[in-house]
Amino acid sequence: MGRCKIAHVKSGDADGYPTTEDLSIDEETLQRNLQTAIQEEDYSRAAKIRDDLRILHEDTKASLLAANTRFYNAFKNGDLAAMYSLWAKGDHVYVIHPAAGRISGYDVVMQSWEMVCGSDYEFPLNIDLKNVEVHVHGDLGYVTCLEVVKTKGRTWGKQVATNVFEKVDGTWRMCVHHASHIEE
Repeated sequence: MGRCKIAHVKSGDADGYPTTEDLSIDEETLQRNLQTAIQEEDYSRAAKIRDDLRILHEDTKASLLAANTRFYNAFKNGDLAAMYSLWAKGDHVYVIHPAAGRISGYDVVMQSWEMVCGSDYEFPLNIDLKNVEVHVHGDLGYVTCLEVVKTKGRTWGKQVATNVFEKVDGTWRMCVHHASHIEE
């Protein structure tokens, strides 16, 4: 389970539970509390915890989607500084550009983006994302989508992409970008 946090405030007197303010509870604790409430047949409390979990997941998916958007903004603008700041550091990161093999390790991955951003494309690119799906599992999440990338006068075609992120010090960092060309 993840270490995602939410602020959880209980009213105390109104619902018969101890009063707490700004208590941070992670997903694992919420899941345990939900199971306990169900076992104790305290369905009112279980419903509140279920709602807290739903909000936590929605907030987590929204923050992951925002990180994905920052990646595509850096890509479309050829913004290397932003691209450098988005990626996790380490040998575990990799990228697979369309029609290229796997490129591993932070430094080499960044060199590949330097080549993309330093090419003769006319930035900003037009990147249209379709069929975007967001999935979060604790401190790992991924976004799948169909990329339609165009430059002035040239279409790269369609690529199916998977972007994997990991939470590092509370911030989503990209650790894998895999884009493969698909025939129309």
